[in-house]
Amino acid sequence: MGQQVETAGRGRRQLIMMITLFLVPPIAAWLAWQYLGEHGVGVTTNNGTLVSPARPLTIQGLTGPDGSPLSLSELRGRWLYVVYGNNGCPEACQQQLYVTRQARIAVNKDIPRVRRLLVLDDSPDRALASKLAEEHEDLVIAIGMPEALRSEFRGETFNTDGGQFFLVDPLGNLMFYPSDAVPRGVLRDLQKLLKISQVG
Repeated sequence: MGQQVETAGRGRRQLIMMITLFLVPPIAAWLAWQYLGEHGVGVTTNNGTLVSPARPLTIQGLTGPDGSPLSLSELRGRWLYVVYGNNGCPEACQQQLYVTRQARIAVNKDIPRVRRLLVLDDSPDRALASKLAEEHEDLVIAIGMPEALRSEFRGETFNTDGGQFFLVDPLGNLMFYPSDAVPRGVLRDLQKLLKISQVG
């Protein structure tokens, strides 16, 4: 009888430990974002601006350059830079891709935690496709975006006209950057966020 009670107690403890392990990461991320919004990191970090109140995004329904549904398994649960390229990928788009690529490379061992998504309004021509493949081999490319999702990237001070690029955390919370954001500041933001978050 005593052994049965001991076994049952051990089972309950293991169950509680498993539940705790699942709950700690999202709670830690939520607390981190609350801290960022209320304390020293404030509404802005070095360059990026947190969207407040938070608007969780669900990245889904995207289409790849070949017209097939885009697999999002490599994007989910990671920190995601989103760059919009309207009318191809003009100079501002190219600069945003450069900044986000350099920030991702610079986090070294945390590279797998960070992905990049380029949203184009149409399939890239041969020259652009070749340039992207050569300079941004890690880039995920989507053609168009469902209006319901695109609307989540619009606000009073930010939108999808190419004037800003975005950083989405693993829980879908949004931060935006001006097109002329300083690469070093973008990197510091990312390093800080990766350090305080156990998610993604």
